[in-house]
Amino acid sequence: MTLRLKQIRLTNWKCYPSQNITFNLHPDRKIQIIFGNNGHGKTSLMTAILWCLYGGDIVSKETLKTYFYRGKDDSSPAKEMRVELNFTRNEKNYFISRTAKLKVNGSTSYPSVEEALFYEDGTMRSNSREYIEALLPKSIRDFFCFDGLKIEQYTQITQTKEAKEAIEKVLGIPELRNLRDDTEKALQELENRFNKAEGTSQALKDKRKQLRELEGDIELKKGQLKNAKDEEKNAKIIHHDAQEKAAQIEGLREKQEEIHNLEKKRIGLQTQLNNLQKSIDSWLKKASIPLLINFVQEMADDLQVTSLKSTYKTNSTAVLKAILDDESCLCGRCLDQNSRDFILQQIAELESLEVDNATRIEKDQLRIYLQGIIRDNAKFSNYSQLLLQRDRLEEEIEEINQHIKQLKQETTGTNQESANEIWRKVGESGKNVEMIQEKIERLQKEIEIKEKQLEHLRKEVEILASENKTTLMLSNQVKMARGLKNATNELIEWNIDNSQKMINQVTSDRYLQVTNKPEEYRGVEITSEYTLGIRTLTGKLLNPDVLSAGEKEALAFAFITGLNQITDTCVPLIMDTPFGHLDKEHQKNIINSLPNLNSQVVILATDRDLPDPLLNLLLPHTTDIFKIHRLAADEDASVIEVMESY
Repeated sequence: MTLRLKQIRLTNWKCYPSQNITFNLHPDRKIQIIFGNNGHGKTSLMTAILWCLYGGDIVSKETLKTYFYRGKDDSSPAKEMRVELNFTRNEKNYFISRTAKLKVNGSTSYPSVEEALFYEDGTMRSNSREYIEALLPKSIRDFFCFDGLKIEQYTQITQTKEAKEAIEKVLGIPELRNLRDDTEKALQELENRFNKAEGTSQALKDKRKQLRELEGDIELKKGQLKNAKDEEKNAKIIHHDAQEKAAQIEGLREKQEEIHNLEKKRIGLQTQLNNLQKSIDSWLKKASIPLLINFVQEMADDLQVTSLKSTYKTNSTAVLKAILDDESCLCGRCLDQNSRDFILQQIAELESLEVDNATRIEKDQLRIYLQGIIRDNAKFSNYSQLLLQRDRLEEEIEEINQHIKQLKQETTGTNQESANEIWRKVGESGKNVEMIQEKIERLQKEIEIKEKQLEHLRKEVEILASENKTTLMLSNQVKMARGLKNATNELIEWNIDNSQKMINQVTSDRYLQVTNKPEEYRGVEITSEYTLGIRTLTGKLLNPDVLSAGEKEALAFAFITGLNQITDTCVPLIMDTPFGHLDKEHQKNIINSLPNLNSQVVILATDRDLPDPLLNLLLPHTTDIFKIHRLAADEDASVIEVMESY
C-alpha cells in the first residue's frame, strides 16, 4: 500500500526550462538524493510538486507570474508552464498534471491556471480534486513535505484545529464518525416511526417515554463520567507536579543544611590557615638565617672562646695578685725583687688584655642570642611542608566556596513560607484527586443501576410491542439500530485509543533513535488533542518550547515519520534541507533511521547537509543520486542530472 513518486517533469517552471527526473523504484532501496547549492532550485522543486497537487493553495495567482521561466535570450517570460507527476502504488499508475498560461492584455500580463488533470492507469478522472485528495490529502501535506528551514513551525503543527483534523483523517477517524452519525440518524428515524405507529397502546407509549427519559439520563451521567475522568487526569497531573515541587523543596532543605555544615567546616579550615600563615610569616622574617647559619655558628664559637679566655685571664690575674700579697712563693721561698717585678709585669700584660665588665656582659648576651638563633633554625627546616599545607588548605577552602555558591544558586528563593505553600498544594491537590475518584465511583454505580433499570424497561417495551405486528417489527429494528450505534461508538473509541497508542509508541521509538539524549527520556507523549510532549525518566513532561532547535527538529521528524508509518497508505517523504539545525550526533541518528521507514524518501540537500561520512551511511539504501547544476548560458537556469560518480 506504499505510494511512490516515479517521475517529475517540469516545463518553464522557475529556474527549470525543461526538466525530467525519473526515479528507479527498487523494492528494498527507497532513498533518492538530489544535491544542490542554496539558490539553485531545491525548494523550487518541492514547491512544484505541491503546486501540481494543490494549485492556488500553494502559489497564489498574484505571485504565480514570477514562477514562469525567464530565459536569458528572451526578455519576456515563457507563455506556458507545466508540472507533471507520476505516482505508483500496487501496480497502479497515477498521472497528475497542472498547467498555467500567461495571458497578455495590452502591456500587462496575468497567469491563468487550468484545473489539474488526473489519470488512473491511463483513464482520465473527471473530478481531479477528489482523486488528488484521496491520494494525497492536502491537509497532510506538511506530513510528507518536510522543510528543515521551517522547523520552528513543526513543533507547533499539531496545535491547530486544521492539523488535528488532518491527523484524524490520516487515521481514518472521520469515516468512523460518519458511520456513527449515520447509525444515529437511522436510530432516530426508526424511533420516530415507532412513536407514530398505529396500534401502539398507551401503556407502550408510557414505557417508551420512560425509556427515552432514562436513556437521556444515562447519556447525561456518561457525559459527567467522561468529564470526571478528564478532570481526574488533569488533577493527577497537578498533584504529581505539586509532589515534584515538594520533593524539590525537601531537596533544597537538605542543600541548605549542607550549606550550613560547609560554612562551619570553612571557618575551621580558615582558622588553621590563619595560624599556619602566621608561622610562615615568622619564618619569612628570618628567611636569611639558614643562609648565614654557618657564619652565626662561627661567631658564637668565637664568642664562646673569648669568654673562656677572659675568665682564664681574670683568674690568672687574681692568682698573681695573691702571690704578691704573700711574702713567699707557692714553692715556699721568699720573693726576691726580680720575681716580684716579673709578676707585676705579667699582671700588667693580663690587665691590658682585659675589656671592661659591661663589654664582657654584652658579648655574653650576644653569644647566647646567636646560640638561640641556631636552635630556632632547626624549627624552620620544614618550610616547604608548611607551604604545601597552606596550598592544600586554600584549595580545600576554594572547593567549599564553589560548592556553597552552587548550592546557594540552586536554593535561591527557598524559604519556609514557599515550602509551606507547596505542601498545602500537595494536600489540596491530593484531596481533589480523591474527591474526583469518589465522584467517578459514584457515577459508575449510578450508571450501572440505571442500565439495569434500562434493560428491564426495554424487556417490558418488547413485551408490549409484541402485541402488535407493526410495533414488534419496529421494536426489533430499533433494537438492531441501537446495537449498531453502540458497536460503532465502541469501535470509534477503540480505534481512537488504539491509534493514539500506536502514534505514541512509534513516535517514541523513533525519537529515542534520533535524539542525542536517549538516556534522559522515556519517550514522546501525544495528547488526545495531538499536542506533543517529551516525558523524562523522572516523569516530568517537557513542552517542546524548552527544547533546543536540534531536539525540536528530532521531535518533529519523529512525529511526522511516525504518523506516516502507522497509516495504511504510506506516502513519499520529501525532505528539503533537513539537517540544518542538527548537531553531528542528531544527523547521524536520523540518517541511520531513514532506511527503516516504510515510505520512499526523497532528500533535497546541500553538500553540507550530507557530507561524505553521512552519505556513505545512506549509499547502501539509495537508488538514485542527482545534482542540480547551473546552466552555463544562463545564471537563472538550472538542470538536474544523474551523478555517475556514485
